[in-house]
Amino acid sequence: MIKFNDRKHYSLINIKPNNSSTINENIIFFGFLGLLCLTFGIGFFFLGATLILPFAGIEIIALIIVLRLNRNWSSQWQKIKIDKLYVEIEEKKGKQTKNKFDRFLSKFIVESKNGRKIYFVNKNTKIELGSFLTEKEKDKLINFLERKVQQFNFS
Repeated sequence: MIKFNDRKHYSLINIKPNNSSTINENIIFFGFLGLLCLTFGIGFFFLGATLILPFAGIEIIALIIVLRLNRNWSSQWQKIKIDKLYVEIEEKKGKQTKNKFDRFLSKFIVESKNGRKIYFVNKNTKIELGSFLTEKEKDKLINFLERKVQQFNFS
């Protein structure tokens, strides 16, 4: 999901993955699956199938791992602020980072090897932008960045 915010002296781009459900809804869904798995495991345990219970525990551990991976992926985001002199990139992928770069020593690169990737490059820094976006969203981001860079170059 991309949100563009144009101001007079700068432009702000907010990028987040598409989420069909919130983190709380995911916890409820995976919790229900875990409870269902545990209920079947205990039920079969009382019927004499004792080997079912350890596998039910393994399934619950797998659900917890999937829930954590899902939460980490869906909580990532990037904010790009472009003005005449600087480009600020703030992102959260595990930990939150914020960097400010000189715009004239920087560039945006689009690579088409194995799917399109958008990079911001400044000296020794290379940051991938919107790795979780769809192709249509990447097209929008590329068009917006081209337009803004040209606008700030000629104003």
